[in-house]
Amino acid sequence: MISIPKVALFADTFHETNGAANFLRRLVDFAKDRNYPFLCVRSGDETRTHNDGSVSFVDLKRCRASIPIDGPLKYDPLIWRHGNIVRKTLSNFKPDIVHITGLNDISQLGITFAHFRNIPAVASWHTNAHEYAAQRLASVIPWIEPNTRQKITKFVERAGMYGLMKLYFLAQMQLAPNEELVAEIQRLTGRPSFLLGRGVDTVYLSPEKRKRCDDAFVIGFVGRLRPEKNIRFLGKLSSALQNAGVNNHRFLIVGEGSERAWLLENLPNADLTGVIHGEELARAYANMDLFVFPSQTDAFGNVVLEAMASGVPAVVMKEGGPKFLIEHGRNGFITGGDEDFIDTVVQTAKDPYRLPLMKQAARSFAEAHSWTAIFEKIYEYYEMGKGFRKNIRA
Repeated sequence: MISIPKVALFADTFHETNGAANFLRRLVDFAKDRNYPFLCVRSGDETRTHNDGSVSFVDLKRCRASIPIDGPLKYDPLIWRHGNIVRKTLSNFKPDIVHITGLNDISQLGITFAHFRNIPAVASWHTNAHEYAAQRLASVIPWIEPNTRQKITKFVERAGMYGLMKLYFLAQMQLAPNEELVAEIQRLTGRPSFLLGRGVDTVYLSPEKRKRCDDAFVIGFVGRLRPEKNIRFLGKLSSALQNAGVNNHRFLIVGEGSERAWLLENLPNADLTGVIHGEELARAYANMDLFVFPSQTDAFGNVVLEAMASGVPAVVMKEGGPKFLIEHGRNGFITGGDEDFIDTVVQTAKDPYRLPLMKQAARSFAEAHSWTAIFEKIYEYYEMGKGFRKNIRA
């Protein structure tokens, strides 16, 4: 009989609207559906323990002194006041492996308990937090001379990556969503690192949910409206389209964040839906003609894969993880910079003859990336991790 590893997941984000939280919720659901023994430590509105099938939950309420990070996601500097409830639950559950998900408060609990209890740990990479921090800093110091500002942000980016690796080194195995990150994390930590991609629900997201009859060219974006997503680039793109005589276009932008006010002022031909879910979100994706993702800081780009599942080709930058989802010229475009990105969108909007075949290719690519396959792979890594001997000081 095959022994299924008992996994204790320490989820820094779970309830929020972001790619990492979506991944972790689906992982928990996978364990529950398979009746695998699983413990999930996460934030909650109140501190409590409860069970749902084979999954045990420890919900930890963050205190009023918690520091905002991104919308509802916060960092609780006093998280260790919950140490006893976590310690007791771990003693009862007896995990074979601990899974941490970042550098935030709950993962810090997880890696500390794993260290002192001699439990092997796996760390999964979900967000390029070091790049996010640098981009957000750049957005609030625009008055500083450009070369100096670039040097400051590069220093913050390098320091952030160094800090992240100090934590990730404590885990015996690293999982990252693209090949570049796998190689970089392995180089910086000296730990075994493996590729773990993301999946997509191709039943929920489908071209069949398109409900449009007009002939406008709809350019879509889904994600947090934050500086690290390069949101203001959409203003440049809009101006270029107008200057090129592409007047029958509009933007469909899904998400919330600090850049919303700027978009309302500078993108008059945009429909800003805010955060939407379920069938409304599926229809929004399907109603797009081209998905644009100018971010250069994303480790994977779940929304790019979701657009492709909806039959929408994507335009992405050459920096970051989304490029690994694109076969250039077949299911989307990988661009070499701002000018190339703009030119690609303008030319596609002016002459969209290639789009029908690209839509089919995008959909086919997404159909090959199921969540089931992703989570079966992570359990292979868990099984491998069980055999790692604890030696974090090596």
